[in-house]
Amino acid sequence: MSHKKLYAGSEVMVLAVRNLLEDHNIGYIIRDDIESGIAAGYGTLGKAVNVFVEETDLDRAKTLLKENNIED
Repeated sequence: MSHKKLYAGSEVMVLAVRNLLEDHNIGYIIRDDIESGIAAGYGTLGKAVNVFVEETDLDRAKTLLKENNIED
């Protein structure tokens, strides 16, 4: 199974994306580069929290984000 990046943004916005995906039974993976950077001893800039979904769910997930006015 191949995962594709759906969204990159702040931690707060990723929570909204996560809730939307869960409401529509779409599996996801969250990669938090902020926490990883802190653990490694350096910081990060920009959109450091990423949400990935399976490639088969990508179009449906993108449509949900657009319908809910959530964009990168």
